[in-house]
Amino acid sequence: MINKNERLKLMVENERKVNRTALLLTLAILGVAFAFIFTREINVTTFAVIIMATQLPSLYRAWHRMKLLRTFNDEARYQKYVRLEFGIVLANVLLLGVFIAIAWTIEGSLLVFAGMLLALFIPFIFLSVWVNRKIELIDPEHVTNHELRTAHRDEAKRQLK
Repeated sequence: MINKNERLKLMVENERKVNRTALLLTLAILGVAFAFIFTREINVTTFAVIIMATQLPSLYRAWHRMKLLRTFNDEARYQKYVRLEFGIVLANVLLLGVFIAIAWTIEGSLLVFAGMLLALFIPFIFLSVWVNRKIELIDPEHVTNHELRTAHRDEAKRQLK
């Protein structure tokens, strides 16, 4: 098993590589989307596809995070919760698709639309925090999201000096 400091270094390096690729993917998707928007007549279906396509980089990041985390601990419970963490991101993207489909079929006020959005997505935030805590209980060497954000900030500060 790898200790926390080594995991943190590996995760920061992995995210640096993955974020670079995800940024290029995002720019490519947005480039194609803008070309489509400015050269063709846009309809609701095209707009929905563009919105869904912009979620691909988040799936890419989550997939690579899951692959890296699974190398840190072979315990079955740990593996299950790491896969669940990816499943939450995947479910968010799928839920966005469902949400777009609902928005097409139901014409309502913006307030109803915003209420549906909150009701659908807020539980996933709490579920993600819960899964992260479960992983930390199973594996005390687990790097939490907070620790990873702090490491990124420290790395950015080091690069500015």
